[in-house]
Amino acid sequence: MTWQLQAAEALAANPTRDQTAVESMAIAMARAVEAAPSDFLEALMGSPFGRVYRLFLERCCTQVPTGQAALQRRDELSQKLRSSGFQTAEGQGLLLALMPFFPAGCLKVEDAASKLPGWLLELYRLRYEATTGPSVQVPQSPAPTGQPSFGDRIFLNRMLGLSNLYYIDPEDQEILQELRHVRLQTVQLLLGCSRRELGEHFGADFGDRYWAMAQSGVQKEPLDAHEAAERDAIQQWLSTTPQSLHSEGGIQRFAAALLFSPPGSVRLTQPEQNLPAWFIEGFRRYSSMAAA
Repeated sequence: MTWQLQAAEALAANPTRDQTAVESMAIAMARAVEAAPSDFLEALMGSPFGRVYRLFLERCCTQVPTGQAALQRRDELSQKLRSSGFQTAEGQGLLLALMPFFPAGCLKVEDAASKLPGWLLELYRLRYEATTGPSVQVPQSPAPTGQPSFGDRIFLNRMLGLSNLYYIDPEDQEILQELRHVRLQTVQLLLGCSRRELGEHFGADFGDRYWAMAQSGVQKEPLDAHEAAERDAIQQWLSTTPQSLHSEGGIQRFAAALLFSPPGSVRLTQPEQNLPAWFIEGFRRYSSMAAA
C-alpha cells in the first residue's frame, strides 16, 4: 500500500497529470476504502492515507472519468450504494469510495446532515457543497497577485503545494525555506482577522490549505529567532488570557500555534466545548497523527 500512497502524492504534486494514471489511482484508492472495516473508516481518514486521499481528490479528481474501467467501477459502486443507502456504515464507505469518480459539485446527497456522520459530512460539504453554500461566499481578489490573502488563489495554491512537497521530500532545503516563509505569512493572516471571518474562510478554500500545512510535519524543524518570537507571543497570550479560546482572538491564535506544534503534540480538554464546529474535525485529524 505504501507505494500507492507515494504514487498518489507524486501524482497530486505534478502540475501535468495523465488522466489515465489518475483514473487507475482512483480505482486503487476506492478499492482500499471499500476493503476497510466499516468501523475503521473514520480512523482511516484521520491517518496518512486520509490526508493523501483528500489531496488526491482535490488535485487530481477534477473531471468526469472517461476510461471504461473507471466508469465501470463507478457504476458498480453506485449500484451498491443505491442498495445499501447512505445511513449504513457500508453505505458511508461506498460514498467515500465513489468520491474519486465525481468531481467537485457533481454529487448530491439529499439532507446530508441527517444521513452522514460528522467526519464524512465535513468532507462531503467541502467537496460538493462549498461552491454553493451561502456560508462560504468569501470575497475573492479579482486578479490574484500571490500576495498573502485568504482569497488569493496563487497564495492558497502556494500554501498547498509547498506543504505537499515538503511532506513528500522534507530534505529539500529550498522547499523548506519557502514553506517557512509562507507559514509566517499565514500566521499573520490568522492573527489579522475576526473569529467570524476566520470561520467563513475555513469553510472555503483556505481551510484545506491550512490543514495541509498543519499536517505537513514542518513543525519538527528547529525555529529561527523570528519564528520562536512569534510562537512565544502567541502561547503567552493563550496561557495568560482567561477563557482564551472563548475570547476574541483566541481561536485565531490557537490555529496559529498549531502551525508551530508537531501533529499529535497538542492536547485539548473537551474540544467540542472549546473549539468552533468548523475547526473540530480538522483538529481531530491533526491530533490523531502520531508525533513519531
